[in-house]
Amino acid sequence: MKNEKKSSSIYEDSFNKAADILRSSDPGHICGICGTRSIPAGIIVPYFDKEYTVKLPEVAFEPQDLSIYEQILILHYLTTLGDHTVKGEFISFKNLPGAFFYDATYKRRGPGQILSKFGDNIDQLLEAAEKLGGEKAEYGDVSANLPVFPRIDTVVVLYRGDDEFGPDANILFKDDIINYLPLEDIAVLSGLIGSRLKKALDV
Repeated sequence: MKNEKKSSSIYEDSFNKAADILRSSDPGHICGICGTRSIPAGIIVPYFDKEYTVKLPEVAFEPQDLSIYEQILILHYLTTLGDHTVKGEFISFKNLPGAFFYDATYKRRGPGQILSKFGDNIDQLLEAAEKLGGEKAEYGDVSANLPVFPRIDTVVVLYRGDDEFGPDANILFKDDIINYLPLEDIAVLSGLIGSRLKKALDV
């Protein structure tokens, strides 16, 4: 029970901090950088296959079907606004600057979930990705481009197993993702990609 309360408090603190930053920011400036839309009620944010309105100044989400860590993810997308120099290439998580510390978390949350669902039938990946607005890509044996935010595209990649190695999975990110999300959030995002793909196939 104590751990649950501590975790809830951490999420609430993260939410409130990001919400305060958003309230003090210029919505038009944010939308110009993030590819979102400013309306009188707040900011409209495309997220996976849906659109969400972040109402201002209260910082409330509509529709109300997101977990608090997904809400925090969206708030961080709107408020990170980095300016790192990048090449515009798709790279693995481990190649992002400073990603080593979060690599184990990324592998467990992202590729681990994807392998558990699609490792025995990797061709089902495309079916699941299409339900989330994704489309076929040209990496590995089977891959799908999966949009998350207007400025964040990801590619989910699966490899068939052979006599020596079992199937493998990876998620590629455009290297400019570091300008829109902190590394810890990118690891969280990989888990959300995995869970959403799994649920999409079951619908």
